[in-house]
Amino acid sequence: MVTLINKFTVKGDFDAFERIWAQSAEFMRSQKGFIGFKLHRSLSRPDIYVNVALWESQADHQRVLASREFGEHIKELAALSVPDPDLYAVVLEGVPAR
Repeated sequence: MVTLINKFTVKGDFDAFERIWAQSAEFMRSQKGFIGFKLHRSLSRPDIYVNVALWESQADHQRVLASREFGEHIKELAALSVPDPDLYAVVLEGVPAR
């Protein structure tokens, strides 16, 4: 499993960004290897959003990025924001002590 962490600096309308994001999320939900995501918005800097998405493999994620459909979605988001994506692997994990 890999984690995509993508920081977006929104330079346009926040509501429009969230609406386009929701449409893009529907596309992602139908993709092979997609596990789930959480879109976060900064409390101190409302122009910053962070997407944390889980994928079964790096290959699954790369396949979706190469698709024509993804290119359509990213154009709309790019008009409203500046993305800064990268894939990560878990190194350490913590849970509350019992």
